[in-house]
Amino acid sequence: MKSRTISPVIVAVIGTLACLLSVGLITYFLIMPSQTQISGFNDRIAAVGNDADPATKIAAQKDVVKATNDVVTIKNLWHVKEVALMPAFNIDNRYAAWKQLSIELAQNLGPRIEKWIPHTGVASLSNITIGAPPASPNDISDAPLTIPISGGSLAVAGGFRAILNHIVLWNNFNRLVLIDNLALSGNSPFMQGTYSAEVIIFPQGGKLGNPIPQAGTAGGTTSGFGGGMPGGPPPGFGGGMPGGPPPGMGGHR
Repeated sequence: MKSRTISPVIVAVIGTLACLLSVGLITYFLIMPSQTQISGFNDRIAAVGNDADPATKIAAQKDVVKATNDVVTIKNLWHVKEVALMPAFNIDNRYAAWKQLSIELAQNLGPRIEKWIPHTGVASLSNITIGAPPASPNDISDAPLTIPISGGSLAVAGGFRAILNHIVLWNNFNRLVLIDNLALSGNSPFMQGTYSAEVIIFPQGGKLGNPIPQAGTAGGTTSGFGGGMPGGPPPGFGGGMPGGPPPGMGGHR
């Protein structure tokens, strides 16, 4: 059996998937700088006050309007992607966010991946597993979550083109998934592809809700989750929730 690493062309294909992750970073790297620009333009207007000549003042006011419109456009773009790729995870209320995340991890995400992979033209060689939900609502964080699929390593079987097509089709999955480290072995049409896969979930809502005194905490260890996205603290989730998700959960996105 021959074994080979991925070619530069395939690396370029995988790079398109990494672009998905850049969409998720819109909020952190585009909206915030634009808001900083607005503040700076307003400071300039306040500094020149009535002493500025009309042309300078008008130019500064136009800059404020443009930056404000840019923020609105970027937020609208992110909202479209958020609705399409993110499960419900509103951190305004820790208990509600805990239930939403538990539904996603304990009931929805794994089965969806299991059903989806065969529809992309390859056979799955991995047992699909997802990390357990946090043990307490107080383990909910406002940092983006990185959730490895099957411990971060997946394997599929099929022809050369079928495996490449499968990788590209992750763009069409209804969650934001980061794919990396694709390696192929064997001879087409009996090849095996292995790669890492992580689901990225961005919190929704505004400020993180207050802790729930009765809920306690799981101790700040990690169970089934990777580190937070760049620019934010690690999720800090505790161990898995005994006995599955709490009763009475319903609905999903």
